[in-house]
Amino acid sequence: MFEGVYFQFPKLGFLLFFFLACEALCPLRSNPIYFPRTLLFSEVGVKPPIWIWIAKWAMIIFLIVAVMSPVRDREIVHHGGGWDILLIVDPSIIGPKSLSQITSFIKNRHDERIALWIPDNTIVPLTYEHEVLISILKQTPKQNFSEPVNQKISRFFATSLEGRKLAIVLSDSPKSFINTLPIGIQTSIISPDKEAHWIDTLSRTYPSYKVQSLHRYFDYYYVYPLFLGFLAMLAYLYGRNQKGMK
Repeated sequence: MFEGVYFQFPKLGFLLFFFLACEALCPLRSNPIYFPRTLLFSEVGVKPPIWIWIAKWAMIIFLIVAVMSPVRDREIVHHGGGWDILLIVDPSIIGPKSLSQITSFIKNRHDERIALWIPDNTIVPLTYEHEVLISILKQTPKQNFSEPVNQKISRFFATSLEGRKLAIVLSDSPKSFINTLPIGIQTSIISPDKEAHWIDTLSRTYPSYKVQSLHRYFDYYYVYPLFLGFLAMLAYLYGRNQKGMK
């Protein structure tokens, strides 16, 4: 939960030593009331319970932690400008070699959205979660297709920008695997068994998008120790105001 959390102003932690010094050198005193013949008066009072001492130091520590401003860095990758890629995989070509090639292609496109369509088997919309795609591919069995590629592929690009849509068809029998292709979507038809270097060819034709900058944000957590310190302060003041409490 607290992994990666650090203090923006760690040097303010010296305030704790300031309070410790005050506790030792500046004891709390109340205005004295003078009575004649004080020996006739017995000492009346109740020593404060231990929970008041705990509340006081909890208040001090939590408030100092809040002043030190605990934060956590959060970097957000700005995606945009890259290709939206739809991989249309013929289930009859699925095997160790083709899966290795497709996995390598996906890993080289880590800053772009990729969708997956295996007719009769799997449909995954555009996503940056590429590890999920790889996991699904590894669990897909080899089988013959019965549903040819058609105009349905346009639905994968409902949120894509014009000119950034790319459909890649992987099949060793594209004439029977592909029925029709929609207009306005760049399409590349690959036969993995016949084109051993198809990944390099696509990289040259459709260069992968690289993130130029990251947006850095801070998650601030000072409100939590501040709230706890406020509760501890209320408990301490309540205990101090009890009748007869020293």
